Amino acid sequence: METVVDRIRAGELPDHACEALVRGFLPVPPEELFVAICLIVKQRDVLFADALSTLETMPEAAFKTFLEDKACDPDVLDFYLHRVPLPGPAKAVALLNHQTRAETLRDVAPSVEAEFLDLVVNNQVKILEEPEIVDALRNNPHLSINQKQKLDDYERLLLKDLVSPAEELEDIPIEEVERQALQEAKEFVAVFGHEKLSSKDFIQDIKGDEDDSHNVLKQIARMSVPQKVQAAIKGNREVRGILIRDANKLVCSAAIRSPRITEAEVEFYSNLRNVQTDVLRLIALNREWTKNYKIIHNLVRNPRTPLAFTTKFLSRLTQRDLKFLQMDKNVPEVLRKMAKRMARTGK
Repeated sequence: METVVDRIRAGELPDHACEALVRGFLPVPPEELFVAICLIVKQRDVLFADALSTLETMPEAAFKTFLEDKACDPDVLDFYLHRVPLPGPAKAVALLNHQTRAETLRDVAPSVEAEFLDLVVNNQVKILEEPEIVDALRNNPHLSINQKQKLDDYERLLLKDLVSPAEELEDIPIEEVERQALQEAKEFVAVFGHEKLSSKDFIQDIKGDEDDSHNVLKQIARMSVPQKVQAAIKGNREVRGILIRDANKLVCSAAIRSPRITEAEVEFYSNLRNVQTDVLRLIALNREWTKNYKIIHNLVRNPRTPLAFTTKFLSRLTQRDLKFLQMDKNVPEVLRKMAKRMARTGK
């Protein structure tokens, strides 16, 4: 059955009926009225004052129920957050609704009332999707010192996780590195949580045929980036062994950070030449793993390990390994020279 909203969208509702609806003279359910008012005002802004008068008569509970609906149209949410003075509970659920666009939060962030600021400041997924939210929040006069600190900390943590110090050693401007990292993050959150098939389904399929390596590769090949991240964290050793080599930093970093990973695996991965430098960096930063001599020896000999770590670990190598290292053509020349000098002087 065709609704009033359908007729408005099709341009079939007469002007006099639109005016009557906006003024609250037509008997329509609240959820239809809210959408209808949004559509009509966008077409005929002259009716906005009448629309506000009608909306002021609506019960707060009806507003809240409508705006917290996970199927609510993002354009409608944008309209109500931008233009309508919403009652407190309704505004809170609108800000939290996952259908609300990151761009909408960016636009309203400078003027959000103090009592709602935490809802935007703590929405890390939307901030990843639209980093400009941070700057917009900083323009809000109600932002507290603690909230400013949280934004600063969050920016630092984001860049720490997504930007490798190894890249800073290369001839790449840090601004470009940060831009690439933020773009990767935005691509990740743009699809995170919206797949028709979850990584849990993939993982269950993989567990059912653990002996079939071909099946595992096929399953992983079908995964999106967010699904791979979840599989890297929750999957078995075989899954980690594949995803640790993934070209996407978020995926391979999730594999090395998996709570299920063993030291024996780390020892093996530290020797791989076909992993991202981020994987080796995360291994090198783990104090427990670097107590293992085999791991630090592998890291030093691995040409993909950032020099900042290999030079630090060099002093822990035995004289025998230092002598072999100075002849290893696969490691950087500066490392060979340091090894030669340390072997000659006995450290």
